[in-house]
Amino acid sequence: MSEYYGYPSAFVTFWEDFTRDNVTNLRETVGSSAAQDIADVHGGWWRQTLDGGDADDLLIAGEVVWEVDEGGTLVFETRHKSNVITAQGLWAGMSDANTESNGINPISGEDGTDVSTATDAFGFINDESAAGTQDPTWQAVGVQNGTDNTSVNLTLGADMVAATPQVLRLEANVNDSGTVRYYLGTAEQMGGGLLVSTRTSWFRASIQYCPILGADDRAVATSVDWDYIFVSAPRT
Repeated sequence: MSEYYGYPSAFVTFWEDFTRDNVTNLRETVGSSAAQDIADVHGGWWRQTLDGGDADDLLIAGEVVWEVDEGGTLVFETRHKSNVITAQGLWAGMSDANTESNGINPISGEDGTDVSTATDAFGFINDESAAGTQDPTWQAVGVQNGTDNTSVNLTLGADMVAATPQVLRLEANVNDSGTVRYYLGTAEQMGGGLLVSTRTSWFRASIQYCPILGADDRAVATSVDWDYIFVSAPRT
């Protein structure tokens, strides 16, 4: 009954704002000489550091406990900031496993070609090679049962800017064979932002997912900061 939705028990909610070191309820995967830990900044941010060796990659992920056709609309949100934008591959979104081989992102787009390591996933990528084969525009991506969706440039939203926080938000529901609404916002627009794309037939709602934040090296030393991870959906 809808009147129960005002109570906290009516929703399943995950929130991590990185104010505790060695967080035990998240899974960390590190490839090569990369490193990740809490950054010494106000409020707690998670810093993923890539040393420029082109083999570094990092993931931090929650548990695989989110199934959209069981709980209704699922909301994922994070806030991101990178110190440079010219040589890194970023992932933020939901995936079917909380680790991938060697920590590689569930979906990446190095050299302009999308490559999925996940069987099922949907989210944002921003993939910049050292050769500059992609621009700093975020992309909507997804993969379903091993088949990639056609990625979509989110040109209605602001491009990534170095050292500038930006909110990334997804709202996923079962309508039209799996609909995902993509939002991009400024640092002042946490909890929303601008709707920049609505994708249908975008994901399998019967699959269980987990939230993942990831960074992959593109042969230039850089650091990537994440302010928080938020996931929420109604209970079954």
